[in-house]
Amino acid sequence: MKRIIMAVGDSGVGKSTVCKLLIDLLHSQGKTVKAYSHDNFPKLQAYSNLITVERLDFFKDETDQVLEDFTNQQLDVIIVDMPGQCIDRICDLISKSQLLKLSAEFDGKLTFIQPISHRLDCLQYMESLLEFAKQQVDYVVIKNQHFDNRFKNYQSSMQDKLYLNSGVELSLTKLHTDHYEAMERTNKPYSQIPNDTSVYVVYRSYIYRWIQNFNDVILNNAVASNYLGLSSCDF
Repeated sequence: MKRIIMAVGDSGVGKSTVCKLLIDLLHSQGKTVKAYSHDNFPKLQAYSNLITVERLDFFKDETDQVLEDFTNQQLDVIIVDMPGQCIDRICDLISKSQLLKLSAEFDGKLTFIQPISHRLDCLQYMESLLEFAKQQVDYVVIKNQHFDNRFKNYQSSMQDKLYLNSGVELSLTKLHTDHYEAMERTNKPYSQIPNDTSVYVVYRSYIYRWIQNFNDVILNNAVASNYLGLSSCDF
């Protein structure tokens, strides 16, 4: 089954970071991946030597290319780094393009992956998406521990709704800001940083463990692996 994975949610919660980690993991598992970024900044450009990366304006009728990718038998996963906010426009786009219907016709499935912070805006966004998509879409929430460890508001108001829609919840551990900024400055795929001698060896050690933890969290969760294109099991 082919997957379109849309990274959705507020601005500044880690959508591009999660996309990069996921691209590295999929690539390491032998999956053929193509990525699109709506953002004007080339946040995924460092991965253009590993996979095909293109910029696409999803609000200017440029989405046909993504739909055409469903017919590409060589692609396993399409990753889309969506713009922050814009929840109404994203839902409208999916409806007008008949993305859910077309993906099913080509034996595909859409996954929303949403990093969340401590902000209540994240929960409002999630509730809107769950109400819009219900169980037509697979849903992965990433609790980004850069912002918080507790996520009390999420656990009290949205966690049960996620589970009722067969969603899955994962955590992204905190990486020190100095380590993250050193990694970003290299403009290389994250998977290459542990061997990059331009980064302090101590930093590289922490970065390596951060990446491995993310990979293990997904690979040890059969449902998440399926939703994120790493397996083809049916649940």
